[in-house]
Amino acid sequence: MILITTSHRPTRRVRSLCNDLARSIPGLVRVNRGKMSLLEVAEKTIQLGAGNFIVIDRWKGGPGRIRLFKISESGFDESPPRLYISGVKLRREFRIPREILNKKIDSVFLDASNPLSPEIDKFRLSIAEFLGLPVIYSVSEALNYEACMRISADEDCWAYISFYFLSGNVEFGPRIKISHVVWDV
Repeated sequence: MILITTSHRPTRRVRSLCNDLARSIPGLVRVNRGKMSLLEVAEKTIQLGAGNFIVIDRWKGGPGRIRLFKISESGFDESPPRLYISGVKLRREFRIPREILNKKIDSVFLDASNPLSPEIDKFRLSIAEFLGLPVIYSVSEALNYEACMRISADEDCWAYISFYFLSGNVEFGPRIKISHVVWDV
């Protein structure tokens, strides 16, 4: 289990992204942050029996950064990479039926069937490891899964993260455009 929360004073868009990720990735539990410090968020994570937590920070009214934290015996530390966001398309902005819009996904894998640059492949593996998602290199092996997470390259951003239903290959969101990542955190 992984706890997901927002920065202090989140906007509606930041809260929606947090909710969408909690519905799209199994094992993510959304917690309202309120006035909790990072130490209190780490304590809450331990109380819930989770080992990691994610904080989505706001920037200029929208989601701007995603930080990943791991809890250890000595406390908690930020885990690389730190993701900087240049844009988000939420679930409600996709043209999908309402029953799919609010559906919680039960099984997801990371689709690594198309190799990209070495840095993006390293990013894929680190995200899959942090989230505890299986990495599948051939979509034909993914018979028991409901959806997949894809990390792809694009010309207007460094990479983007998107979620697809396997039946019909329908994107259901959220789609997160990554402007860059920082490995030294």
